[in-house]
Amino acid sequence: MTVLITLFWRLAIFRASPENVPYSSSLMALVLAGWFMLQLLVGSLQTALPLGVLVSSQLLSLVVVLAGTGLLLAFKGLQGRWLQTALSLVGVDVVLTLLSLPLLALNASMAQSLSAIELLYLVLVSWQLAAQSFIYHRALNVGPFLGLGVAMTLLVASYAGVVLLLPEVVTGAQ
Repeated sequence: MTVLITLFWRLAIFRASPENVPYSSSLMALVLAGWFMLQLLVGSLQTALPLGVLVSSQLLSLVVVLAGTGLLLAFKGLQGRWLQTALSLVGVDVVLTLLSLPLLALNASMAQSLSAIELLYLVLVSWQLAAQSFIYHRALNVGPFLGLGVAMTLLVASYAGVVLLLPEVVTGAQ
């Protein structure tokens, strides 16, 4: 397990790329199970939304990102890279979510959110976007800025999907 976390950490700091990730559907199932458990934990640390709504929104976002990734890889004729790319994306999300847990726990224990914690959380979200950009850059054989464009487009598409299908995510946060 340490080897796997190390690999995903190396992806997050741009020292490994999707082609270094094992091509294994059973490993993907294991990482998805870990991702789901982390989403449940994150849901228990925040109070703005019911747990079911939060997990549903995260699952929907994941489906949009992974389906969009599949479509882009198919468009480029690189369908064989989907599993490694998807595993890289989910693995980096797991590692960065693990890093965010102390911030979420600290924020949950306070009556009012600290702007410093929110700033650190924004840094982690930006880091995740940068790591996803790098993964797309390598997986799709495109330039780094196009990789960033892909990551941002899929981020907006996943947000739009959540807003359209689960509007309580937006209205519940107000």
